[in-house]
Order: sequence, then C-alpha cells, then structure tokens
Amino acid sequence: MKLVPPTVQAGKQFDLFDETPIQLKACRLHARRAVIVGRPSLPDWTSDFLFVHAANESAPFWIGDLWNHTEQRDDWHELLPQALADIGLDLEAETFRKCGYVARNVSDRARASAQSFSHAMVVADLTNEADQVELLEESKREHWTTRDLRKAKRRRARTPVVSGQAVLDGLYRVIYADPPWSYNDSGIITDNDAYGRAERHYPSMTIEELCALPVKAHTTPNAVLFLWTTAPILLTKPGPIEVIDAWGFKPKTGIVWDKVLHNFGHYVSVRHEHLIIATRGSCTPDRITPMIDSVQTIRRSDVHSQKPEEFRRIIEQLYTEGPYLEIFGRQPVRGWSVFGNDPRLWAKEAAAS
Repeated sequence: MKLVPPTVQAGKQFDLFDETPIQLKACRLHARRAVIVGRPSLPDWTSDFLFVHAANESAPFWIGDLWNHTEQRDDWHELLPQALADIGLDLEAETFRKCGYVARNVSDRARASAQSFSHAMVVADLTNEADQVELLEESKREHWTTRDLRKAKRRRARTPVVSGQAVLDGLYRVIYADPPWSYNDSGIITDNDAYGRAERHYPSMTIEELCALPVKAHTTPNAVLFLWTTAPILLTKPGPIEVIDAWGFKPKTGIVWDKVLHNFGHYVSVRHEHLIIATRGSCTPDRITPMIDSVQTIRRSDVHSQKPEEFRRIIEQLYTEGPYLEIFGRQPVRGWSVFGNDPRLWAKEAAAS
C-alpha cells in the first residue's frame, strides 16, 4: 500500500502515524509504538522486526538525503527556518545538518557496508570511497564498535596526508600551518558528532610535540608564519604563543575567520577561528594594498578543520615572494612545498622508511 503522508501541522509531527499507521504483517506502527495485531506467527514477527530495524538504521540517511536537497534549493534558503519552526523541528536543524553531512559524503556502496549510521559517520571525512568501504568492511568482519573504528582510522591517518611528499629540506620565507591541536576533553557535543572532537578526525599533537618540530631550522632569517588556532586553544598555556616562540617567531597580529555556520561549544556556539600572523626578523608584507580586512566571512565546509583556499590567496597577496611552505597540509598545491601530519617526516631519516 502506498502511503501518502497528510499535511503536517505545527507541533503535530507525531500524530502522523496515528492518522496513517503503517500496517505490517504482525503489527501496526504508530508514533513511538507498535501495536501487535492478533496472534502473529514467528515468521511474520521476524519480518516486521527486520523492517523496523532496517527503518531505524535507514532513517538518519533518509533525513540526510532529504536535508541535502534543501542545500540545492536557493529558493528555500529563506523559507526553510520558518518551515521547520512551523512543524516544531527548528531546534533539530543542527542534527539534520549532521545527517546531511554523512549522507553527502558516504556513498551508497559505503552505506551498504556500514554496521550502523554511527559507523558511517566515523568514515564520512575520508574522501576516497575505497578507503571508506575497506574500513567499514573490516569493522563489520571484526565486529568493531564505533570507538574501535575511530582508532583504526587514526592509525591509518598517521601516514602522510600528502601522497609522495619528500622529507622537509631547505629554507622557507612564508610558513602556513594548521596544527592538529590536542584538546583535553577530545572535543565537544555528542559521541556521534560529525564536525566536533578533533581526535576523531586526525592524530593530534601536544604543545610539547609541536614545539619540538624543527620549523626554525627551515626558515629564512626574515620570515612570516600564518598559524591557525581555535578560541579554546588560543587561551591555553602553554599554547600557540609557546609554539610560535619555539619556532623562532614573534606574534604581530591576526585574522578572524567568521565561518558563518555554528559549532556548539561548552559555553557558546562557536563560529570563528584565529589565523595568527607572526614574523621572524623583518618581514612586513610585500604588498599592503588593497588592505586585507581582519575579519573574513567565509562559510565553512563540512570537512573537519578544512580551511578555505581564500586564506592561501590572502597570504600570496600579502607575500608575493616565497619560498612557501605549508605544514600539516591535505593536498599538493602548485608553488608550495606541502607536508602532512606525520611528524616523522620532519627527520631526514624518514626518507628510508
């Protein structure tokens, strides 16, 4: 039987199933309850149970696919908040957005391999479908929990991010770094968060480990450093200032990135990050005009910690002469030496590994 859902009225979303219950072999499904009909056989009960279980696991993907449709509808952007409020779901928008992130980034093939939506969420930030499927298939064979799966993903992440990169060598004038800061609480929000908890997305490094990296040995006497940090890390001690000092630089100023979309925090909803500008020796910008605004409003992506390329263009606009080095990079960039998140690559001995 084809079910045609009635029009939803404000605050009445859970009345839908009472108006149009789903009739299965052994039961009728109402809002938040199943009513057994008669005395069903075990095969009928099993069939219904499998249906309900499959629906439970599929629902977050359904929500994500439906939500992602809204991202493609320019004509809905102003109407959607009110539409959600009208049906009493406006407070769930962040959850729907996370479902959309997973649905958008996990392919049908990977979804079929996932033990659960939570498992799919763990691999959603992997850009290669084969990597997603391989990890999810292994997780299914080994009966991994989501925690086990995250550990396995982190182990793999300890290999270089940038394929084919060499060991660090030479001297650089412009340094761009997005360190994998370690948070004492491993992040925020819930265990199923798609955008929070840094430890789920990359192997972090402590302040001491970051300070020990020989950046100073690979910078010219006159150099500039652009260093990303978040609000919580900015206020820690030791923190970014100690790292900047250990790398041979002195903080001068910075840029605030307004990410537009919010991330829930412990105290406030955070939608900004800091790009600290520090120098070594004398290294004022090569080109100061047009003057760069200290607040850059650029909508963030759904990929954890990914920074907009607009900031690289700002750096190149200010400093027209390199050599340019990006630390903890994610992909090769023309005109830049890019190194990933494996600290072993900072030693020449790693060349033989």
